[in-house]
Amino acid sequence: MNDNTEKNKPSIFYAKNSESKKHSRSAIEKPSRWKDKRKDDSSQLKSKRDRHDRIETFKPRNDKSEFAKKRFNVELNQSQSSIDNDSPWQKKVRDNEQVPTFGYDGYRQRKEETLVYSENSCKAVFKHRRTAIVKLFITQEMTYQFKDLIDWLVKQRLGYDVISSEQISKITQTQHHGGVCLIVKKRVPLTLLDYLENNSNKDHDCILAIDDVHNPHNLGGLIRSAAFYGVNGVILRQTNLLDSGAAMRVAEGGIEAVESIKSDDFVASLDMLKQRGYQVVALLPCQAKSIASTELHKIKFDKKVALVIFQQINIKLINYANVVVHLKGNDNMPALNISVATGILLSNLQK
Repeated sequence: MNDNTEKNKPSIFYAKNSESKKHSRSAIEKPSRWKDKRKDDSSQLKSKRDRHDRIETFKPRNDKSEFAKKRFNVELNQSQSSIDNDSPWQKKVRDNEQVPTFGYDGYRQRKEETLVYSENSCKAVFKHRRTAIVKLFITQEMTYQFKDLIDWLVKQRLGYDVISSEQISKITQTQHHGGVCLIVKKRVPLTLLDYLENNSNKDHDCILAIDDVHNPHNLGGLIRSAAFYGVNGVILRQTNLLDSGAAMRVAEGGIEAVESIKSDDFVASLDMLKQRGYQVVALLPCQAKSIASTELHKIKFDKKVALVIFQQINIKLINYANVVVHLKGNDNMPALNISVATGILLSNLQK
């Protein structure tokens, strides 16, 4: 009875995850066939345990894997391209063949600085307001003509670059740069009241009021004629038109000799000039039968004159004028370019 009871008792197994399992059994040993079967079961359990309980360790690598290197290079290129294309801050270091930039903050450049090119325009800036110069770009052939400017820039510790003509063309966006280009600070325009107070002691004065002339070449021609005949001030609604590089080049430095006056209301400005004793003379761009006008040789000019120049006829300004004048042409050419006609009027005014 005791032997049968011992045989009916169940077998008990003890196992650990990190160690191989050791089987305990009862005091009475099983037959050999059961022993072989337990060995087979034990080997299967061991292989299954090893497969599920295995812990893998990885050694750190000092060198980057090929995948990490490739990913790092891609991210670096993307960040660099975003800096070059999107950011207003340009790369300061450049190769000799790279086109130089004239600043790093594009918004600040458009607001505070402008480009001046051509020989006479740059010399006029150096003569009248050299403290506004920021930087110089010049070709090797033009360095001798601007020796004084380069010496002054060196003393002031300001930059200048000797570059090729093609690079200056890319900076100025024109082929008519003359081998020299300046970055200058824009002029601050005056109000008409400030101008009149500054010139109250003058017995003779001439002001040019330019209405609706937006072409930079015509505007530059007007300013050149005005500077040639001693005009002291120019009234404009948009004084920033005088900061155009094309207008400065055509003016040949005349912009630096004429005061820039900003006016949003030309009618009020002409009324103020009349109260200060100015004779308002309106020059018609072409002869108009509906407007009473006088030929040029019949006009007697006062000591203080304000000339109103039109691109398109403005009836309100004509009504405020003391004298309306036109230049008589012929059937072949009834009218002149606005800048040429202004030069003819100013020459008679000087007489």
